[in-house]
Amino acid sequence: MADTVLLQVRVSSALVRRIDELCNEGIFRNRSEAISDAIRMLLARYSKTSPEARATALYLSGRLNRAGNPEELVFTLSGRGQLEDAQ
Repeated sequence: MADTVLLQVRVSSALVRRIDELCNEGIFRNRSEAISDAIRMLLARYSKTSPEARATALYLSGRLNRAGNPEELVFTLSGRGQLEDAQ
């Protein structure tokens, strides 16, 4: 068995109901398998995008707050895999 880590997350009850429906339909064996598959898909999706595209997505979603001229922003990937504003 692969090395695993317990990851606790909070999600809406509506999402849990949908995950349970998928499990009941036999698409996934359990919630853990469904969430693990979703995380793999998310990581695959974002690994195919450039740092600039990820920064743009963060900015447009309101999760990257920066006052000033957008042309002056330079983004780099930190060691934690998160975008940081390089000043």
